[in-house]
Amino acid sequence: MSIDYVKLVRDKEADQSDLFQRMDDDKQLLYLEKYELKDLSGTKVPDIINITLNDPAVFAANVIASLGSASQQAVVESEDKKLDTTYIELFQQAVFDGANARLRTQGRPELNPFFDEQFCIRGRTGARILLRVEDGVVVPDIMPWDGRYLTYEVGSSGLSWAAYKTTRSKGLIEAEYGKVISGKTAEVLDIWTPDHNEVWIEKSQVLEQGHAYGFVPVVIQVVSSGSLLQDSDSLSHQGESIFFLIRDIIPELNRLASILQTLNFAAVKRALLWKTREGVGAEPPTHQDLTGFGRVTSAEIGGGAEPIPVEDIRRAALMLHSMMDTRMQRGSLSSIDLGTLSFPLSAIALMELSEGRNQVQLPRLQAKALMNQGLAEMFTAQVLQMEGSMRLGIKGHERTWDTQKLEGEYTTSYKYFTKSPKLDIARFSMAREAANYLDEDTIRREILQLQDPDGVKKKRFYDMAALVSPAVLKLRILKSLVAQNEDFEAELFAAELGMTVKQMLAGELPKPPELPGPGKPRESLLPLLEAGGGRTQRAQEVGIGQSFEAEGEE
Repeated sequence: MSIDYVKLVRDKEADQSDLFQRMDDDKQLLYLEKYELKDLSGTKVPDIINITLNDPAVFAANVIASLGSASQQAVVESEDKKLDTTYIELFQQAVFDGANARLRTQGRPELNPFFDEQFCIRGRTGARILLRVEDGVVVPDIMPWDGRYLTYEVGSSGLSWAAYKTTRSKGLIEAEYGKVISGKTAEVLDIWTPDHNEVWIEKSQVLEQGHAYGFVPVVIQVVSSGSLLQDSDSLSHQGESIFFLIRDIIPELNRLASILQTLNFAAVKRALLWKTREGVGAEPPTHQDLTGFGRVTSAEIGGGAEPIPVEDIRRAALMLHSMMDTRMQRGSLSSIDLGTLSFPLSAIALMELSEGRNQVQLPRLQAKALMNQGLAEMFTAQVLQMEGSMRLGIKGHERTWDTQKLEGEYTTSYKYFTKSPKLDIARFSMAREAANYLDEDTIRREILQLQDPDGVKKKRFYDMAALVSPAVLKLRILKSLVAQNEDFEAELFAAELGMTVKQMLAGELPKPPELPGPGKPRESLLPLLEAGGGRTQRAQEVGIGQSFEAEGEE
């Protein structure tokens, strides 16, 4: 019995309706959808100056930029000492480089920038991987998928199926599928299973083809932020965006800003109360007659006009703004992260404030690392099915890869490290104090949190070698002169050491100084006293032995 995957997609979309609504609401925050003040019944309030604050867009821009600036480290590890892990790492990087080059050619964003925004705003993303050989060259076809239009089902051994729904132009559809559509755009549903692929346009199937991968060629990753509860209504709270702690505060800040700005504008033509014996039936003068420059207005004793008080409203608004602004910083980025703090902070304070940034960034960096790890494992599995050797790489940097060298038992992991000059200074300050109590390895790993602590240790010993050994320093100076084609200076430098450049580069050591023969008296290394108790000439020059003579004179 055939499976109706289109129906499965529709059912899954219905189940995820609340999740999709959350994503749509977050998109409106990102795009700064214009705010409109409404009353409790949802009716737009007239005569209001509506304000849309840019806080969510600034927050998102900073987090996305921070994720993009994180340093990436790919590590392939294996218990097999014969396995060339560096070769595998270079191969994986070549695939990613080729995939990004292909995306740029198509006018699409590269993988990592796409993933950064997806993990921040959608809370999840996916990618379809189809590596294939064309004319002896591997085509690294990796297509990123927007989490908003992604549906899938997970079975006991991985993905059972995955589908991606997009809206494409008439020209693109006709060029790729040969399907003539009625309108300017149409909805395209791309479905992948462990053994085949089918494409539907305007509710009609236009393509069905099998594949030999044996698995769904799609990688999906969800951010571990939000709720991990398993209630029936918890799906919309899983894989949260960066707005999940401030999602309800942003509209209230816009409401407050709109009210305050309306009050500020009203201060120019402030509402007045006209008091008269006739009461509410009296005809008040115009606002301009009462408030115009140079106006003089007559009124009865005890009557006249007075402004309606709004100062209590302003004070309450300022208190409310302080409360909400504090909570905004707790749930997003603090002033120190945004670089708007106007006074210095201690190292401890800087570290404490960084924890707020970490709660936003770390889950997304972990998801990004797992996403790239999944991509690397999947496209390596696809390449191993091809066997033999093949060419791969971006144009002008292609090289031949041997699939046999990619076989073996190994794991691939990706790590990301974010850097902040302010936090680095704080960590250095703490490291200086910790040096009195902790070893250097712990300081490098736990306090400084270096990206490659072992590599830093090796480089430090490398630098120390030149400080401890003059011979090492001289050799490095010579190599530097040779590398810069300063041949004359290199020969001159080597000649001063009694050697040639060729001898020094070959590792030959200069001849040691000649030792005095057995018949030649050796000068004492420490000639303190002459025979008979008198000081030597050298001792007299440096003043050694004065205390001895003083004692004799006494």
